[in-house]
Amino acid sequence: MFANGLLSLNFRPLPKSYGGVLRFALAFILFAPAPAFAWGAQGHEIVATIAAHQLTSRATAQMARLLGSPAMLIHDSNWADEIRDQRRETGRWHYVDIPLHVPAYVAARDCPNADCVVAQIGRARLVAGDSRRPAAARAEALRFLIHLVADLHQPLHAADNGDRGGNEVRIALQSRRTNMHQVWDTRMVEALGPQASRIAADIERGVSPAQLKSWQAGTPISWANESHDIARARIYPMVGGRRTLRLSPGYVRDGLPVTRMQLAKAGMRLAWLLNTTLR
Repeated sequence: MFANGLLSLNFRPLPKSYGGVLRFALAFILFAPAPAFAWGAQGHEIVATIAAHQLTSRATAQMARLLGSPAMLIHDSNWADEIRDQRRETGRWHYVDIPLHVPAYVAARDCPNADCVVAQIGRARLVAGDSRRPAAARAEALRFLIHLVADLHQPLHAADNGDRGGNEVRIALQSRRTNMHQVWDTRMVEALGPQASRIAADIERGVSPAQLKSWQAGTPISWANESHDIARARIYPMVGGRRTLRLSPGYVRDGLPVTRMQLAKAGMRLAWLLNTTLR
């Protein structure tokens, strides 16, 4: 079962060429304005790699035709973050502010004008799967879909306590000053190890057939509610309404099972959406 592999971690040095790029990306993410990029670059690559392994031959062929190569599923997994400065209107597409005190998503309250990750996943899927649309529009929608499904599974991209999804909860964690949103965006994924492909393979090995079947179902609304529930039950109780706190080194270790589970769900669900969209 999945739980048996939750803490099976591999810590290996980064290849020199990749390490510099990743360190730069993580440094940029650490100081980027809120809302932060969900999971960081590596987290999105992990989700996309898991999804790539689950695609049908038909979806793979369509992926190659629209993006230029099947490998672009992974390569373009961070595209939606990379263009945010140029496409400011897309900033709110990466999250949904479901108030912490409510039990579930309500579109009229949480996603006015379809300006949130839940609605934009649906829009991207419609465009990507419409063969009557121009190829360029379908390719762009596909890149958004790849990225936003992963975003939705980061718990603090589906919950808010008047703190911009944890961005205003200042955190001291060992020698680093950060915020709660960044802890869940990047520190949790960093702790899994440096190689996205290795982490993805390790996560996939722990997924049972029953879990795979149950995860490849539902809607962006139900997935948002899952993430919101995790934030309510796992993250915010220990915050206790504070805006400044210190976390023990064990906090990241204790959060790894949740991170691995959410990355696994995101990858499997992304594959399911792509397989049922690119037909």
